[in-house]
Amino acid sequence: MKKYKITLVLLLFSMVCLRSAAQTLASNRTKAQARYNLEKSFADSQRKIFAITSWAGAEFSDLLGRWGNFTRKNQFPNGLMVYTFEQNYSGSGGTYEPGYTVTDQYGNILDQKKSEDTRYSYNFTDIYEFYVDQNGIIIRVKIVAQ
Repeated sequence: MKKYKITLVLLLFSMVCLRSAAQTLASNRTKAQARYNLEKSFADSQRKIFAITSWAGAEFSDLLGRWGNFTRKNQFPNGLMVYTFEQNYSGSGGTYEPGYTVTDQYGNILDQKKSEDTRYSYNFTDIYEFYVDQNGIIIRVKIVAQ
């Protein structure tokens, strides 16, 4: 009987330790996933910035072939041209579910549900300026809004 009690106590102790280890592991996975998401978001934004600014030194005609036509152009007195490209992004989503209240003939509330509104919309514009010299070479890229 004494051996049985010792075995039971050891079994319970090991179960508590394993449960604690599992909770710590789950907590670490959640933290790791959060850190991964944050670093991925940062890397994606840096990748986009690099893709834009890496046009410096390229020919402007190559940019036009890739991006299409520009939005505006300005010329400086020294012959430098500034071409502005604008990219608009907009969209919406989500749903709206109206709430309701059910009452009896005496005004007692029998059932009630709150409305749920998960609608959203966004609208933003990326603006990039490309400074081009007289030879058609992009000498500077400026991200105005992103």
